[in-house]
Amino acid sequence: MLKVFQVKRGDQFSFIVYFKNLNQDLTTIRFGLKEDYDKPMLIDKSLGDGIVKIDTTHYQVNFPVSDTSDIEAGMYVFDLRYTIGDTPRTPVSGYVLFNDSVFN
Repeated sequence: MLKVFQVKRGDQFSFIVYFKNLNQDLTTIRFGLKEDYDKPMLIDKSLGDGIVKIDTTHYQVNFPVSDTSDIEAGMYVFDLRYTIGDTPRTPVSGYVLFNDSVFN
């Protein structure tokens, strides 16, 4: 699934991921954000470090102000990847558009 988020620089941001028919715990879940796929990681979230399990099928990915305030305005790429056992899957990828705010 391709997803596009628009975020104001310096704002808190979060989203919830729903896994339909998930009947076991995820081994890992990670969110990675880069300027481009061949660039260094700018934001790296994992379970217990920015990603919270809400219940069996829902996980929340959180970005505090400290994550978004130093990012330059522009379009960035991301992947959300999880594993169950040894099998990795990337069900969501896309873009985050960071916009300037009149308050910054």
